[in-house]
Amino acid sequence: MRIAIVSPAVHFRSGPARVTAALVERLCEHHQVSVFSHTIDGIDLSKIKYHRVPAVTRPKFLAYMTFLVSSTIILAVLSHLTKRGFDIIHSSGYCCAFPVDVVTSHFCEKEGLRLENSSVIEMPHIGIGQALKALDHRAYRRLAAFVEGLMFGHNSHKVCIAVSQSMKSEFIRHYGDVAEGVIVIPNGVDLKMFSPANRHVYRESLRRKYDIPSGELVLMFAGGDWERKGVHYLIEALALLSRLEVRLVIIGSGDEEFYGQLAELKQVRERVIFVSHSSNLSKYYAASDVFVLPTLYEPFGLVIVEAMASGLPVIASRVAGAADVIVDGVNGLLLREPSDVSEVAAKIELLLSNAELRKTMGGHARKTAGNLSWDHVATKVMDVYVGILAGRHPERPRGRVPGGLQQSVQGVAS
Repeated sequence: MRIAIVSPAVHFRSGPARVTAALVERLCEHHQVSVFSHTIDGIDLSKIKYHRVPAVTRPKFLAYMTFLVSSTIILAVLSHLTKRGFDIIHSSGYCCAFPVDVVTSHFCEKEGLRLENSSVIEMPHIGIGQALKALDHRAYRRLAAFVEGLMFGHNSHKVCIAVSQSMKSEFIRHYGDVAEGVIVIPNGVDLKMFSPANRHVYRESLRRKYDIPSGELVLMFAGGDWERKGVHYLIEALALLSRLEVRLVIIGSGDEEFYGQLAELKQVRERVIFVSHSSNLSKYYAASDVFVLPTLYEPFGLVIVEAMASGLPVIASRVAGAADVIVDGVNGLLLREPSDVSEVAAKIELLLSNAELRKTMGGHARKTAGNLSWDHVATKVMDVYVGILAGRHPERPRGRVPGGLQQSVQGVAS
């Protein structure tokens, strides 16, 4: 099968780019895969055809706009010049205006816009730099929501994949019956990369790197969009803990100056460690004791299942898509209201005060993650491709697929 994958970035570090990389890595073993992206890393380029899409990287609005335009033009030109074209064109998000067959949506832009317009999610506005960043973010969100709306137009024939059931429900709430056909395929996790065995390899060395005594417990947060993902509430909860021998490691891209000042105000700055970037989160899961994500809105939350695969007990918001796999009190703890700092602190206290509970809950979390492999995700995506191709050929009896495709599906599953 000739497959084109369109994504602004493809790498194994974080977010949608990691999801795309995991899919490309598996599909290219059995199919001709062409990747259209601005940046790519960690993929064996000898196994794919790579087309670099020119785009600026910031500000966010222009980065999105330039990639949208460039990817559309490149695919249009190739479609005109190439006789065979592609069997499937699959876009990661709403990043290409060229007619594609499949869109994997990692975020309901209309829901994000609603939360921001209602001030449920607010970006800091202290200083000109933060004000400009907030303005850029709003412009990006409005444009992305507009493009998303076009995708759900009544005449659209694209197949949409959502990464959680809650995300599908959001699409239905915003777009009505046209979103009923959204297919839910949850994200997976690399069970070898994220494993409890990493604790024996990385735990002590990483804690020494940040001068964390062996007796102290470590809370971990990972992700971008700190306003949406609740870093504010996590820092405030840290200040409420009765136990002082606790460190909070915050990993990802965010306004470190603003949140550092908040930590100073709450008198916990010396207990907060900011890590702006990490290409190997597995080391940080290994060095931590509890993973916390008090997010206000999260379509899935890849870091949640990575922490679970690493054997960590997790505290996550009920609104997170990955909460679908969490049984409250068994393999994790769920927050009813992430903005309730007292609740966040109480959940943290419960785990910090009971080592046996942390161990048992982490063990159950690892077992749950064992059912979420990327091979399973790739098989589900291939099923979608096969269904699309079967539907394009009315003369082909329903249920049959082009020669060789069924064997390819089986090959991805094996």
